[in-house]
Amino acid sequence: MKKSERMQVLVNLSQRKEDEVAKALAKDQARLQHDQQKLQELKDYAAQYDQERNLLGLSPYLTTNYQHFVNRLQQAIQQQDQQVKRSQQQVTMSMKRWQNARAKTKGMDWLKDKSVREELNIESKQEQKQIDEFANRAFFERMRS
Repeated sequence: MKKSERMQVLVNLSQRKEDEVAKALAKDQARLQHDQQKLQELKDYAAQYDQERNLLGLSPYLTTNYQHFVNRLQQAIQQQDQQVKRSQQQVTMSMKRWQNARAKTKGMDWLKDKSVREELNIESKQEQKQIDEFANRAFFERMRS
């Protein structure tokens, strides 16, 4: 087996690893998008709820219930905001892993291409040597005749 063929096996393995990391990155990006959307929905709901409260005159009893609800809603927003930050960190780490995997694949591919070029160069020299030997034999045979 030629060196370039052995290198191709390594390139294929590296490419598979890169593909796995890319899938994980896509999954993390989808999770981030979902978390961001959920946060925005909570914020929109809080704003809508606050706007409706202003339109209604609330009794002291309802005001207390309202305040408890608003506090829980704000806690949910803060928790979701923290989740978004964690998801963003995960995407950043996944992106770095993918970049490293991509660089490794490119490096392996470059080495394989280098091996192919070296093999072609060696084959070309061998062919040229055979052509020269054939030409020399033909020349010497003509000289003997």
